[in-house]
Amino acid sequence: MIETPRSDSAAARPAIRWLLRILVIGLAALFAFLQLSKWPGRVRYPGELESVEGNVLAEMTLLRQGEPVYAPASPETFRSMIYGPLYYLLGSRLVHPQQPTYTRLRMLSLVATLALAGACGLLAWWITENPSAAALSLLMFLAYRFVTRYGVTARSDSVALLLWFSAFLAAYRFRDSNKIFWSIPLMTLGAYYKQQFIVAPLAVFLFLVLEKRYRTALQFAVLLGAAGLSLLAAFELLVFRHQAFHLHFLAYNLLPFSLSEGLLWRLLALLILFLIPSLMALRFLQLHSHNLLACYFGCAMVLLPVMASKQGSALNYGLELFLILCPLVASYLTIRRRTPERAAALICLLGVALWLGHLEGGKKFEPSPQDLAQEQAVQGFLRANFPPHTPALGYFTGDLLQAGLSTPITDLYQYSWLVCKGDFKEESFVAQIRRRRFGVILLNQDLTSENYVQDPVKPCLREPVRQAILHNYRLGKTFEFELWDKRPHYAWVRR
Repeated sequence: MIETPRSDSAAARPAIRWLLRILVIGLAALFAFLQLSKWPGRVRYPGELESVEGNVLAEMTLLRQGEPVYAPASPETFRSMIYGPLYYLLGSRLVHPQQPTYTRLRMLSLVATLALAGACGLLAWWITENPSAAALSLLMFLAYRFVTRYGVTARSDSVALLLWFSAFLAAYRFRDSNKIFWSIPLMTLGAYYKQQFIVAPLAVFLFLVLEKRYRTALQFAVLLGAAGLSLLAAFELLVFRHQAFHLHFLAYNLLPFSLSEGLLWRLLALLILFLIPSLMALRFLQLHSHNLLACYFGCAMVLLPVMASKQGSALNYGLELFLILCPLVASYLTIRRRTPERAAALICLLGVALWLGHLEGGKKFEPSPQDLAQEQAVQGFLRANFPPHTPALGYFTGDLLQAGLSTPITDLYQYSWLVCKGDFKEESFVAQIRRRRFGVILLNQDLTSENYVQDPVKPCLREPVRQAILHNYRLGKTFEFELWDKRPHYAWVRR
């Protein structure tokens, strides 16, 4: 627990302090309410909120149907399965194999997101034993738009982060004893739900080294490595035997890195979101010695530009940092007595931070009535023009799946970038298009533009692929979605 200083210059009277505290919590509650009000519409939306949802829904459905989804990729069949196997195994039990929908998967993420908010509140309580800090930390986590964007989808992020951050909380609670090893099972489960979130184990290992507990640090690393390798062997040799689990879990995840691109726009976006909270958190860590919290904060800050530079990364990689920012900011704002003027200035800074978190670049991620109408139009077009099980290709695999079409390549984004990277032959991909294997190709890129330039956040369709589509397919229909990832929607059909 942190001791509250006895006095600051011109300390505010208790009534004013309570008023300012209520204002801070009320401000966070207002922005949290603005986000929570959007959750029901996101859960009920029948189509994809973003392309990842459709990819994983297709792969979970195939797994539920008994297909060997971890088989090695071929030029004509690609199941990415790039997230942890626990995600797919759990998700496959939540989808209906004949009528797959996103509702249960989104509800699972929603519950995990609420639990993450509770975890932020719990950590703030452990730091300060102040109920105001706990409430502010919880509400601040829910108040940011990118939490809603990723936390109420069929993605793996929320549940994986819940496992990883719960492990960190266990390590923090028992940081002074060998009970810190109790965090290892949760970290291992987190790695096999989504393997990219690695701040917690790095922070714990660094903390043990800085504390000169070298033997404990070595034991922690060995036990964590042994647990991870044991599960890898179990999935490779037992659960998915005679397949190629390691290729999906490791190799198919290795897309190109571009540090310059990560620094230019992804990191810039994250700085806009997190600059003010990061400065507050840094100030708190300067005033109070919390080595394990500082290790987590430092590791998250250092890893962020690296992780943001991976092809296909997005703002979800900032969630690990945000999980520590919320309790640190809440602790900083609530434990120290301040003059009314300084407290008011901090409230204004918090308001600016929450406002920036609410905007998130101004992109539209909430489904509108037009999106609902366009989703019905897409399904009507696909069902009216293509018999069930027609092979189809698309960035929006879920739309194809729900229309009853076959999706031999479930993740066009990952597949196309592995083609561009050279792991798969581009000639084989082009040959499939030239022989018009796919009844329909559903994209969110305007291939007819004379000024066509490959967009780094969309499938890698280089000129040979583009020309093959233009020569063998015609634009059959355009759908004007308002959702960011689906705007617009081009359906290419055979000539």
